[in-house]
Order: sequence, then structure tokens, then C-alpha cells
Amino acid sequence: MQGLCKVKMGGVKAIAACLCLGVGWFLPHTMLAATLRPSGVVHGASVYLSDVFEGLESGQDRLLGPAPAPGKAITIGGSQLIALADQYGVDWDDQSSSASLTLTRAGHVLGRDDFAALVRKMVAQGEGAGSVVVEIASFTPVMVDEGEADPITLSNFEWDHKTGRFTALAQPSHPSGTAGADSFTVRGSIRPVQPVMVYDHALPSGHIIQQDDMRIDPAFTGTVPPLARSLPEPEKMIGMALVRTVGAGQPVEATDLRRAILVHRGDPVLLSYNSTGIRLTATGRALEDGGSGQFVHALNLGSRMILIGRVSASGEIRVDASSTAIPPDSEEARRLGINTMMLDGGSRP
Repeated sequence: MQGLCKVKMGGVKAIAACLCLGVGWFLPHTMLAATLRPSGVVHGASVYLSDVFEGLESGQDRLLGPAPAPGKAITIGGSQLIALADQYGVDWDDQSSSASLTLTRAGHVLGRDDFAALVRKMVAQGEGAGSVVVEIASFTPVMVDEGEADPITLSNFEWDHKTGRFTALAQPSHPSGTAGADSFTVRGSIRPVQPVMVYDHALPSGHIIQQDDMRIDPAFTGTVPPLARSLPEPEKMIGMALVRTVGAGQPVEATDLRRAILVHRGDPVLLSYNSTGIRLTATGRALEDGGSGQFVHALNLGSRMILIGRVSASGEIRVDASSTAIPPDSEEARRLGINTMMLDGGSRP
């Protein structure tokens, strides 16, 4: 038995120490048939005989030593395997000094999303803030034990609300004892989730905005550009034109839109007058350029009177019921710059 203690164990010193010190003299008993596992996965912090050999009888399993760190592996050589079989009375028929077995500790990788969840939890508990979006910067994934519920804890949390940047100290719940490896700093940014006006679908440049082209995303998680916070009311954007192509879900910015000219001076237009239960229409001519929602002057070709109305998204001019019709030869018409050529059908003087 003393000869077993002289076997070189290589990368499994803890298992070799167990062989040399843990059991004393070998007590002969019935040898049991067993086979070497083709590969081994260790579940937990310790290596057992059953991680090496399969086919052991009940009660024959033994603790051999500590397992490697999660995700790490150790290799047991042929001479070490023979010593283990002899030490614990394992009937290993295929004993060979050329055999080997690699044991890998099962683990779970903690990625950016896992650490972002930890930061969100800290924000909710410590700051009392609402929903936030967390982005982790300069990050290296961490391997932890597969069955550990809370393998990492964060402390020393600092959050600059003005810039959104944060730092926190990450520490494993069960440190390995390796200097400089058991704690590290997590850095990134935090921003609140907020409702944002976004495009409902992709739209080309020049498209005239309709009501179903935009929607409010109540929990937008992307970066909100400054110009997305200076939008007019949604109904005032209907009829405006896009100055660039946009994608679905992209925030609407004030610089994306310009007022589209829906009626041009001199163009024929439809005039409409709407009152309770009454809708009257007439043909007319626009006397000014106008976009959706703008008030423009138009000539009623039937009455030859100048009216004022609001341009609708369809290009129709809806006459303002409170306005007063203007005779074409009046001083007011001249002040507006409306001349005879425009009234007689010329598009531009």
C-alpha cells in the first residue's frame, strides 16, 4: 500500500493525497466489475469514485477529493486510475497505463444579461426607480457552479444619474481564494424606460405621414435622441413629409419631418363647408401654397368670392365657418397680394 503513495498524480494532487492518507491499509474483499467512464462531468464541489468508474455497487462509492473550478477540468492518467481501482477494490478489467480520463466540473456561464439583471435588481431595491435599461460595458463572461442560486453578489454600487454611468463590485458567493480573481468591477450605463413615439413600419423618404404610421411605444428600451423629445402633438404631424427613410420601431425625431405642400397656388381644389348635419362642396382655386393643417385663401369659382380654409391631409380645403368671404376686387384682396391673373386662372403672376 505504501507503493501507492509513490504514484505521481500530476494535476490531481488532492486525489493523490486522498489515496495516500485517507484510507490506510487495503482490506481485501470481493472485486466488483466496473468500467472506466469514457468522459466525466462532475456535478458539485467534490470528485467521487463514481465519477471515474461506472458499475459500482451500492455503498462502494467514495469521496476522492475536491473538484476543479466550474468549467475547468483535470485529467487522471493510467497509473493513477490503476491505483484508484486497487485502492478501492474496483474490478477494472481493462486496466492499462495508457488509459486516461478527463473530468470537467459542470458550470453555468453568466453573461451580460445576467449582470444587467443584477444591476436592475439593485436599482429597484436601492433607488426606488421604475423600469430601467442596463448596458454592461467591457465585460468578460464568468463561469459559476451550475446549481448555485445566487453565485454573484454586487456591492459598492455607484450610479451617476446625470450621465447614466454606473460601477459596482462583483464578488462570487463562494470565493476560490485566488488573489485578484474573486472580485472585479462591473461598469456600464443605466437609462429609464420611457414612452416614445416610434414609426410603426419602415417608410421611404418623401412619404406623407398618416395616422397609422406612428405609435407610442410605452416601454421604449433604446436610446432616445434629443430631437425625439421636441415633437409636436401627434395629430399635428399627420400630413407632414419624411425627409429621410426610416425603419420600424425607430424614434420619431423633429428633424425627420417637414410640412408637405399639399395644395399649390393656382391649383384646382375642392372646397368643403361642414356644419351640424350639413356638408357642402364647391370647386375652387388655391391662392396660396399650403400644407396639412395650414390656413390658406382660395377662390370659390362659383361665387367668385375669396374664402379662407384649413388644408386637410387629403388636399381638400375645409372652409372656416367663422371667416368672412372677401370680394376679389376689395382692398383686403389687394393687401393679400391676390391679383387679377390669379383670379382669372393664372397659377403664378
